Amino acid sequence: MSEEKILPETVHPLGEEEFKFEFSPGGGTIHLRSCEDNLSPYGGLVAWEHFLERTGLFMRLAEFYPLPRTSPNATPVIDILRAFALNCLIGGTRFAHTRRLQDDRVIARIIGFKKGRICGEDAFRRLCKNLTVPQAREWMGHGEAMIYHAIPAHCIADWDSTVNTRYGSQEDVEDGYNPHKPGRGSHHPLVCVIDGTRLALHMEWRKGNTVSATDWATAMEKVWSNPIARQRIKLNRGDIGFGQEKIMAWHEQSGVGERPKYLFKLKMTAGVKRAITKIQWPEWKKQENEKVGVKQYAEIDLKLQGWSRSRRVIVSRTLRPSAPQSQTEFWDTPEEDTDAFVTNLSVAEASASEGDFLYRKRADTENVFDELKNQWGFAGFCAQKAVISECAARILLLIYNLWAMFVRVTQNRDSHTEAVTSRYELLMVPCRLVTSGRQRQVKLAIGEKFKERLQAAYQRLLAWLNTTAPQLALSSYKLPEWDLQLPPATG
Repeated sequence: MSEEKILPETVHPLGEEEFKFEFSPGGGTIHLRSCEDNLSPYGGLVAWEHFLERTGLFMRLAEFYPLPRTSPNATPVIDILRAFALNCLIGGTRFAHTRRLQDDRVIARIIGFKKGRICGEDAFRRLCKNLTVPQAREWMGHGEAMIYHAIPAHCIADWDSTVNTRYGSQEDVEDGYNPHKPGRGSHHPLVCVIDGTRLALHMEWRKGNTVSATDWATAMEKVWSNPIARQRIKLNRGDIGFGQEKIMAWHEQSGVGERPKYLFKLKMTAGVKRAITKIQWPEWKKQENEKVGVKQYAEIDLKLQGWSRSRRVIVSRTLRPSAPQSQTEFWDTPEEDTDAFVTNLSVAEASASEGDFLYRKRADTENVFDELKNQWGFAGFCAQKAVISECAARILLLIYNLWAMFVRVTQNRDSHTEAVTSRYELLMVPCRLVTSGRQRQVKLAIGEKFKERLQAAYQRLLAWLNTTAPQLALSSYKLPEWDLQLPPATG
């Protein structure tokens, strides 16, 4: 009787089996294997991180971090900020989304993390949780101030607010106006956007039970305290939430130097409607070369209840032709749309039709909020402590602004390119990191057509940095005096 041969048992313990699979897609049988090569889907980080380093943003924020760090094993502040910024850049909307990057060794080497690995999801929360709100705002202000150098001369500041819905009982979450989730708590930040650039210049963090105009004067005083803003912002623009006595009086205050003009849409209250009905037909003026419908304009001096003075109000209406009731009657239904705008712009500065057109251009501001919330996670990154959520939102706005500048420089476009497109063009480029001797090379997996575009983009970036980037002197704590000289965005 022969003995049976006993086969040896598997030498790999549970969880350490060899990564080996076989599939049969349309191209034939494919064998899947794991590898230890230094690969990453974010080859575009090389150029972006070079641009970010030249701005000196994170070095400056690390220098000004207000709390002492005593542990010898603490992750450097600059590494924590870089890790969170990278999470924002790739489209993360939660702190936990940092996990997507932690095993990417190429990213860690490109950015130069001190510990050789991207820090965990709790690092940013721990960095900010012990800060007071004034400390956090003063700290972030050192980074936000650099954006003022990018705004063009004679620019328009668009003010608007957005509702960030929250789930839970976090600090500063209150019930207020919430069009998408009625009755649900929220934060209600107020943001200043520079027209034509898509840059978010300033943010005022607010509770959810506020309205659009709440703390506007506080926010505007912060913006106006910057000498660049006083020199370059010429007009403040906003919707019906901002046409209030307190806001208009701030612009009209005398004895404090020249302040920007204002143009706000008025709510169609009973007083505004009564004033419009008193406008006689000969007072309406038609805009020339109107192609769709007939648009008419009129001007009135109006003093509503609660106003300290009478103000110039521009009224626009669109007339709609309809079937005549008789041979002598052509216009049947007069108004299709009627809007009113209050402004302290003189007739010489803007006629009635020009004032209406000037306000219509404000619609692009809504696209900024759409991009921030749907492509950048502005409504995400919520923590139990409000100061953490606010710091996260401020860092995200900084990265959003800098990425917009980076894209404009590399692509040489007059219009803004949203992140859903620009990430695929300039960030998500498959690559492999190769080390030979003392030289590190990142090899991009790109075709010939895309190679030409990317080569031209990087040449423009290096040329721009050589002529524009500041020479930072962190020991003097002086913000760089640079002018980005970006062409204005039109879309």
